[in-house]
Amino acid sequence: MSAGDSKKEALFNEVKGSLFEFLIAKKIAVKNNDELGFLKSLDKNYLNVLGQQDRMVRQFYPEMLPFLDQSAELTSHTISDQYQGDLLHPKLMGKFSNSQDLNDETDILLTSGGVEKKISIKLNKKNSYVNTKSGGIKSFFHVYFPFLDPEVQTEFNKLVDFEFNRMALDVHEIHDLTYPGNFSVWVEKGFSELPGEVDDASREVLHEYYSRISKAMHEIFITAMKQDREAFKKSLAPLMGFTSTDIAQVICFHDFKNKESLPSIYVHEFAEIEKCLDEEKLLMEHQKASVQIDFGPWSLQIRVKPMNKFTTTAIKINCSIKFKRPSVS
Repeated sequence: MSAGDSKKEALFNEVKGSLFEFLIAKKIAVKNNDELGFLKSLDKNYLNVLGQQDRMVRQFYPEMLPFLDQSAELTSHTISDQYQGDLLHPKLMGKFSNSQDLNDETDILLTSGGVEKKISIKLNKKNSYVNTKSGGIKSFFHVYFPFLDPEVQTEFNKLVDFEFNRMALDVHEIHDLTYPGNFSVWVEKGFSELPGEVDDASREVLHEYYSRISKAMHEIFITAMKQDREAFKKSLAPLMGFTSTDIAQVICFHDFKNKESLPSIYVHEFAEIEKCLDEEKLLMEHQKASVQIDFGPWSLQIRVKPMNKFTTTAIKINCSIKFKRPSVS
């Protein structure tokens, strides 16, 4: 991928979500003759952000606009078909709206038949996992597996610190540097702090570092499942994007580079997840820097990743899902 393509990809990832959510909500409002009410409901700061993003896209990536518009049109129809009636008062609840609980995945709030409907919107490449949750590694078990003894998180954090120092010593040794307890010398010597920009030997050390941490997570998951299988399974739903049991997850799978390929849109509700989690068969596997949990047609991937720079212990846990159907698997 060229530098120009990389910049376009970064821009696409930055703005596609909020513009896509806006277009879907607007189209639903237009269909129900409520466009003015919808626009008036938007936070002014949110409108400013959307305006800036729209101008940026028109200038640097104009081909994105017809794609987003077509995808939003198809997605809005799918949502309307799902609820079989008038969808009133669409309200944006995304990260720029200043109205969302951080633990709530709701992107659009609708009213249908006098009942509020929570919608989570995902715009995703075909054949890839759908990102659902991201959390800090040093609070992950405490937040998402509260039935575990707090000491589990405490001991895990000690392991993360130990493995970080082990990794730091190893990459410094590769470059004949003395590790002073931080990466100050590393930076002074001009070495990159970004995992994608290090030499092959250092990259291998990083991969082994993340793999050891994910292996420890795998062992904790196995223990947790043996300790309380029902509580463990219930803890998986929020990681899959279902912190709320009354939310619908709407996923639009696209192949942006193939202009002839129409998006595929699917709606999943909590009842589907709950039914699959009730099944006895639940498979867990350690894979390099992640743990994969399979049950029914669902696959949940829990991955260890640096926040940005690998030179701090600020590591995040990224969760993503895939529903195994022929068209997207």
